[in-house]
Amino acid sequence: MAIVWGRTLVCIADETLTRSAQHQSVTNLFNEETKWPRESPFSTIAARRPPVTRRMSMASSSAHDLMILAMDQFSRGIFHMPHQQTSDSSFSRAKELFTLASEVLLLAEKMDVATERQYWASWADSVFNQMKMEADMDQWRGPITRARGKCWLTVGSARVEELETALEAGDYGVLQSRDAEDARRGLTKAIEFFERARGSASMNSTGLDDTDWRELSPLLTEALLTLANLTSDEQAREALYTRAEAEGGNLMDCD
Repeated sequence: MAIVWGRTLVCIADETLTRSAQHQSVTNLFNEETKWPRESPFSTIAARRPPVTRRMSMASSSAHDLMILAMDQFSRGIFHMPHQQTSDSSFSRAKELFTLASEVLLLAEKMDVATERQYWASWADSVFNQMKMEADMDQWRGPITRARGKCWLTVGSARVEELETALEAGDYGVLQSRDAEDARRGLTKAIEFFERARGSASMNSTGLDDTDWRELSPLLTEALLTLANLTSDEQAREALYTRAEAEGGNLMDCD
């Protein structure tokens, strides 16, 4: 039940971001009396929720605040989630972990505040990393590695955003800062994960299909270009630009 509550809070946080982007009031989200289908978890939640006077306090909560509550629920749910395959063959701990981490990552990518994107992408990465102890890695290696690459691309890009103002003003000294080093480290890890994901797909088949290329190649190109823009050494920077250009060409070959 804690996992259900957590995923519900993620949905509410996502709706909060959507309404904020559309300049709509979040208050109505907690006032509207939607008639949920009986089998929906929202129906159970609506039946148990507190009176309007208490619910109104959530109207002022940011997506980040709601995610803190969701993380608490996820932590409880993961702790009590069985490790071994239960008698119900439809249950998979690995699948549950992958689903909730993917939902958190998708939300993290939408957040306006760079530090919040970094925080929740890092949280999602920790769950994907935990799956190494839970999953049949022959089956999950590709999806997990690809997802971790997305996490680190989000983390690295969020770090870059904090440096953009100085770089746009011509202050290239920030490239020697700790923040720039952290950004490069995150982007380098993203590149490594994307390349490993492609390698793992190649080992499982005669080659990558078009879907793999269209998903991985743009992500890898973005990571390479962003890292190049943060690289002060001219030779290393040009090498990254060359790799990015080649990656873009590979994607065009699949079209």
